[in-house]
Amino acid sequence: MNHLRGSLRRALRTAMLSAGAALFLLIGLLFLTLAAWLYLITVTTALTAALILGAVYFGVGFLLLAMAGSDREPAAQASRQEDPSATEHDGLKNLVMAFLAGITAGQKARR
Repeated sequence: MNHLRGSLRRALRTAMLSAGAALFLLIGLLFLTLAAWLYLITVTTALTAALILGAVYFGVGFLLLAMAGSDREPAAQASRQEDPSATEHDGLKNLVMAFLAGITAGQKARR
């Protein structure tokens, strides 16, 4: 019985923190939208500003719908499951190696 109460308490706490986070994210989004509107009004006309903000929200909405509608796993997770010998840090290692190769090429070009 105590385990059930503890689980219920944790679930309620998680739900309340998630609801609070969603509220603060919504407020932040409203302020960012207002700031973008004020900036765009100084640079463009009101109609252009409304079109830009509408297009941004429309695009984000379509992206979220596309993500929600996909039934398959992301490609990165599928490839990790197929090839267990691949490590997670191969991409980071390749990035660092490419960065170092670029620095070396730049130093050789100066000489």
